[in-house]
Amino acid sequence: MFLSYIAVTTGVAPDASIGPVVVAAVAFPGLITGFVMVAYVAWETRNVREASLRAEELSTQLVRKEIELGRMSSVDELTRLNSRKEFDSSLRMEFERRRRYGRDLSLLMLEVDLVGGLGDVKMVKTYLLSQVATIFRGILRVNDIGGRYTSERLALLLPETDDIRAQLVADKIRAAATSHELLGLPADGDWRITVWMGIAVADDSFTTPGALATAAEAALGEAIAGGHNQVRVYARPEVADDDRRNGPFSLAS
Repeated sequence: MFLSYIAVTTGVAPDASIGPVVVAAVAFPGLITGFVMVAYVAWETRNVREASLRAEELSTQLVRKEIELGRMSSVDELTRLNSRKEFDSSLRMEFERRRRYGRDLSLLMLEVDLVGGLGDVKMVKTYLLSQVATIFRGILRVNDIGGRYTSERLALLLPETDDIRAQLVADKIRAAATSHELLGLPADGDWRITVWMGIAVADDSFTTPGALATAAEAALGEAIAGGHNQVRVYARPEVADDDRRNGPFSLAS
């Protein structure tokens, strides 16, 4: 009846008696239009959903990339320890914490050498650094911070650690390095890792983190000069006025 009324009012038929052909002629375009509109809305809805999913996926990828880039800038690829930039940042923070609260803080610098030979010197140094870094990660406490300080030097920041405990840590590193397997072969008289370590313990005479690092490097230099597997600690001297030494620190083995 509704289609008949439409047909009459639009002049398709003179009265309400409309045949099936006329009804189809009026209804079919409407049905087609409705179907097309429904299909279009469904298509648009799917496109919007897919675009939203793509945008969400892209956002996730960007976040992951930012995390990866941040990690690359903070972690040394060879040793998996902190990069120099990240280590220096930690050193500044821990140095300020020690200055403010008077807590112990030690800085250990390490270089590695090999007794025996494995071929190319540069390749050996790189390999040895990666092996000692593995030892570092096994020894580090929760609050300790390891880093690659230079291309051939590692550093270890030891909060809440005085000179005695720092030397105990150094001894553990030295013992672990000496007995460490190389290329799957046990350490023996033919080859073994040896290390040199310099330790500086922060006190009020150090005014900057750089001064503490310089002291640790100076102690390391003395350890290297002393032979294989040497540890030197920078400590405040207690000397008479007529026995003054250069600088506020002296070396102790």
